[in-house]
Amino acid sequence: MKNKKILVLGYFGYQTNQLDGQTVKTRDIYRLVKEQFPNNKINYFDTQEFKFNKLSIFKMLWMVCRCNRLIYLPANNNLKYIFPLIFVLSRIFRFRIDYFVVGGWLSQYLKNMPVHTWMLKHIAGIHVETKRLKSDLEKVNCLANVDIFPNFRFFDFTPKPSNTEKLRCVFMARIIKKKGLDWIFNLADYIESHQMSDKISITFYGQINEPDSDYFLSSIDKYDFITFGGSLQPDEIHKTLNNYDVLLLPTHFYTEGLPWSIVDAYISGIPVIATEWLNAKEFIDDSITGFIIPFENGQNALIEKVILLQQNRELLNEMKSNTLIKRNEFTLPSYMVDNLRLVFVSRLCVEKGLDTLCRINEQILQEFDNKITFTIDFYGQKTDSYFDNQIENKYENFKYKGILAPDKVIKVISDYDALIFPTHYDGEGCPGILIEALAAELPVIASDWKDNSEFIHNKENGFLCEPLNINDYIEAIVSLSRNKNLRRQMSLHSHVLSENYSNAFAGRRLTEIIK
Repeated sequence: MKNKKILVLGYFGYQTNQLDGQTVKTRDIYRLVKEQFPNNKINYFDTQEFKFNKLSIFKMLWMVCRCNRLIYLPANNNLKYIFPLIFVLSRIFRFRIDYFVVGGWLSQYLKNMPVHTWMLKHIAGIHVETKRLKSDLEKVNCLANVDIFPNFRFFDFTPKPSNTEKLRCVFMARIIKKKGLDWIFNLADYIESHQMSDKISITFYGQINEPDSDYFLSSIDKYDFITFGGSLQPDEIHKTLNNYDVLLLPTHFYTEGLPWSIVDAYISGIPVIATEWLNAKEFIDDSITGFIIPFENGQNALIEKVILLQQNRELLNEMKSNTLIKRNEFTLPSYMVDNLRLVFVSRLCVEKGLDTLCRINEQILQEFDNKITFTIDFYGQKTDSYFDNQIENKYENFKYKGILAPDKVIKVISDYDALIFPTHYDGEGCPGILIEALAAELPVIASDWKDNSEFIHNKENGFLCEPLNINDYIEAIVSLSRNKNLRRQMSLHSHVLSENYSNAFAGRRLTEIIK
């Protein structure tokens, strides 16, 4: 796409330097558009201008009419009152609208808005943050133009180990009661009553919501182990959070999409304790990258998890390590991705997953419109006719390469980006190809079948997918395709795990057995 006029329209908050999930995502999308489409004319309109100059709506309409592509990030009122006008203009001036949704509220919001729902059905795309919202918009609102856009942050930050005897808790978000301030002060009461102020500290960062200002400021004055650090600028966030041990986010907003403070915590190398809001399980791996506590009546659970981390530093350090892997899910997306080169090595028959691979390929071609490209080279003996009848000459990205001699396997597969092994064979034993993939330092996409999990640690050296669930495989392929850093990280984990299957390790075990 060249020589197009692209307008990003949303709540940037530049007038007052407002920093929250809406403004930060809007600014990041604008930056991403500029980087991805350098040969086009990119402009923006900050809808915060309406608060200071009502006539600026005419400026906005003039800019909208002149664009070829509209990147739209509205808040509630903008969607309710301004979107209908923008939609009509898109029909007159023939520009495309791509709606990037912030938060998880849209499906519920549209239930009693049939006209808005109809208009949204007829825009180019609705790009959401969560699987749940995508599913709800499709099933409840009958929208067919919805996809999940990668949640990302611009960052170039490497966390440094930072440990003290005191557990350093941090809250970073809008300072508003509904973000769970009451539960945090309940935690503070516990710390004080149990004389643990020398063991646990709490620091707040964020812009104070004016109606809650007196409540917040009077509350923090009660405790000498609580401090308020003001608002952090975007370039200060990660190096600041890196000085803490755990992020607290006991939000009472049930329909939160993705709270960006969680992403910032992962980037900074610290785990999260958060309530089980609607989409919590999509972004927090419970007991791995943090803890999910009950959304209702979870005050005691918050206290228990904080005390657990204060007492168990081995667990805390393990969670910190896990966030360094998790943060790769939020690296910068790109539609200018390299072709992902996958390899399949096994008997070529349907129960080894050839049927699954066909369904995966069809779905990716349908959903991603060549934005995700991958190839699979197949090695192995054909033991049924499935490959010849269903794959050969049908898919340009699937190629049969013959049979590999055992001493050639590791050398050959080392030239690929990942191994794919979607077996659902009832008689599967110990798949030797998984051990050879570890030796070749390859990430692996495999079915969670039989003994595969002994060799593949999910999201560490590869992905374990529910057998026959093509969405799991597609998510893995997309993640590896868009994220070279993730591929490198998984390769390192494969290298480490391969030591458990090396000749030297086997020799040591044999010596122990027969000594």
